[in-house]
Amino acid sequence: MSVLLQAQGSNSEAKTVWNGVYTAEQAQRGRNFYAEHCARCHGGDLQGGEHRALTGDRFWASWQDTTLERLFRHVATNMPHSEDGSLKGTLSPSVYADIIAYILSRNEFPAGSTPLTEASIVGVRVVRKGGSAELPAGSYAHVVGCLAPRGADRNWKLVRASRPSRVLEGETPDVKAPLGDREYTLMFVMTSLDKFVGHRMSVRASLIGEGGAQGLNVTTVTSVSETCQ
Repeated sequence: MSVLLQAQGSNSEAKTVWNGVYTAEQAQRGRNFYAEHCARCHGGDLQGGEHRALTGDRFWASWQDTTLERLFRHVATNMPHSEDGSLKGTLSPSVYADIIAYILSRNEFPAGSTPLTEASIVGVRVVRKGGSAELPAGSYAHVVGCLAPRGADRNWKLVRASRPSRVLEGETPDVKAPLGDREYTLMFVMTSLDKFVGHRMSVRASLIGEGGAQGLNVTTVTSVSETCQ
């Protein structure tokens, strides 16, 4: 927790969304651009429609423990949405920046004196202020660990596992990430993993409970080494 608070409050550390990385005027411009290009899919109040909400728990589940740079890249690459994909990436960098400024304002991050730009957001962290540093329930994440035999509940366990790391579309997770001291229950695995017991495993999953405390809703589970090290 002390590391998190230092990151939020110290000028010597990387900036976060709590350091005033956009201006109020920019957010107002972004409001108009959002209404024109985004509201149809994400809702006029950012609470979701055809696509996910951009505020509240859904925002944290999607973007906590990542950076504004990655958010900008995702939006600028994939939005606006259209059935044939012809509209994505068609807005200017400044318009995308204004839209992100509006999203930040609606999530109650403070405004500052300098506009947000594609360059200024590099390395700016998305972290909770004074809250848990764990990824929230529902986050799509990657972990590595050692596969243990099935427990009494008939679910496989991942032991000596890493802290969950965010998985974003188009990114390849680090299967060689250091192991840790966590244990997870692998939920909803439809095929037998018995032959992989003792292997180092790479797991992509949605977190059940904060930080995966109640288990991992597994999307993919892959052996990356016959020994766990």
